[in-house]
Amino acid sequence: MSQLLNIIGQILSHTPIWVWVILIVLIKRGMALQTDSPVSLAKSFIMPTIFILWGLDTIVTKFHHPLYLLMAYLLCLCLGACVSLYIYRNKRFYIQNTILMQSGSKIPLIIMISNFCIKYCLNVLLSTQPSLYSVFGFNLIYGVISGFTVGLFFGGIIQSFRAKSRLLA
Repeated sequence: MSQLLNIIGQILSHTPIWVWVILIVLIKRGMALQTDSPVSLAKSFIMPTIFILWGLDTIVTKFHHPLYLLMAYLLCLCLGACVSLYIYRNKRFYIQNTILMQSGSKIPLIIMISNFCIKYCLNVLLSTQPSLYSVFGFNLIYGVISGFTVGLFFGGIIQSFRAKSRLLA
């Protein structure tokens, strides 16, 4: 038990501060989206952009098979977006004082926290097993998982764009 606590302590103490800042922002943003709120397409792109940049930086600078990894990443990003469109199929929008509003939901918080945890665990694994950067199979697994989870952000954005086009036209 003490060895497990030591490992957890090492992981937490070696995590950069900016990672904890991202987690706090994700939680804050996810909590805010649990209540009805105005739709901001620009703000909707903040979280996926952070995760895409975080993933692409790792892919391009550290992995030994970046081309294959990028192909898996992009393919699974599209797949994740399709799954997310299904998840957000019942998302409700309405107009209030000429502003497009979206109904509150726990889905964004779940997607953001899942994305963070998966990305965090993958990076902890890579920091403890750096030889995985050169393992072709792990390169593909990283691309599949990272691409899919980032793609989950886009269903809500696409639904918001559709609603904005339809309701504010």
